[in-house]
Amino acid sequence: MKLYNKAEQLVINALEKVDNKNDITHAKRTVHWVKQLRPDADEALLVAAVSHDIERAIYGDWKKGSADPEALRKHQNLSATEIEKFLKGEVADNNFIERVKYLVAHHEEGGDDDQNILCDADCLSFFEDKSLRRVKKWKEQGKTKEEMRKNMDYYFSRIITPKAKNIAKKWYDEALQEIERE
Repeated sequence: MKLYNKAEQLVINALEKVDNKNDITHAKRTVHWVKQLRPDADEALLVAAVSHDIERAIYGDWKKGSADPEALRKHQNLSATEIEKFLKGEVADNNFIERVKYLVAHHEEGGDDDQNILCDADCLSFFEDKSLRRVKKWKEQGKTKEEMRKNMDYYFSRIITPKAKNIAKKWYDEALQEIERE
């Protein structure tokens, strides 16, 4: 777990430097949810979980929750490239580097079993920590109930496995209740 510990510290340091404590929590909780969904997760999956949004520390949150496939692809690729640079600097095994890149490059939509776990863990971390705050912020911005519902539905629809959907359901329902609250 030597590489995981170093990757986690990289993420924490990078996000602290740009005063982004919310994404530190998000990264750590994504790792937590990977471990819940896949107790035997290997180090590469854990490194991918902690670093999946690393590009935000470098390029800022330029996509701002966009569902645009091109923006999501760019976000994934930038994060994959940044963690690849770090792992090469740590002289990690090429197979390990490629596996981490592969996982990070598909964390928004999933794909194979491990990509699905990472996608679901990312979504669970979002719902657990950010969904209510996001709805309250949207309300302050004057978004309509329909717009807010559509966004929450989109985030919930990204969850792939039934286990993760069951876990996220309570937070999803809380967000929907907040949307309806006057």
